[in-house]
Amino acid sequence: MLKRNKVRVYFFLKNLLRGIAFFAVAIIFYEIIFGFINFEEPSLDISTTFVFILFFFSELIFGIIPPEVFMGWIIKSKSLEIYPYYVLFFACLSYCAGFIAFLLGKNSAKTWLYEIMKKYIIGKYERKIKAYGWLVIVVSAITPLPFSATCAVIGAIGFGKRKFLFYSLARFIRYGVYGFGIWYFIG
Repeated sequence: MLKRNKVRVYFFLKNLLRGIAFFAVAIIFYEIIFGFINFEEPSLDISTTFVFILFFFSELIFGIIPPEVFMGWIIKSKSLEIYPYYVLFFACLSYCAGFIAFLLGKNSAKTWLYEIMKKYIIGKYERKIKAYGWLVIVVSAITPLPFSATCAVIGAIGFGKRKFLFYSLARFIRYGVYGFGIWYFIG
């Protein structure tokens, strides 16, 4: 195996293991938190539209709130029959938020703000993206790495739109696996 391929496999496996560890910690955390919250209380009746909007902006702004929180909310406050549809809708919203971040990155690549961010913040990530290419998109799509931030940098360095849209479909894998795991352990 070529050294470059070994490095890619190591990068993928290392981040995959981090994702699995994060998922295990998240399941334990949600079991504890959702054990104390009674979602049938009228004071906790949250509008579904509000949750979708909050989720979309969370995903757009670098995933401030982990998607697993929203999946846990569905399990505890909605019918289990519609759970897969909600998870699919969340996956679609996350995919769209990533694409918007990609476009924002592509359009901001020539600005002075990007040059400052590149110098102090994004530079090391940009080098990794150029070194690993499409693998960074897949890894950030299926692990807890900040997907939108990665998408913005990928857009800014000039990665092709069609390739990006194809590789970022891996985001649906994450939502499928995490959605099933949350349903299995919490539901």
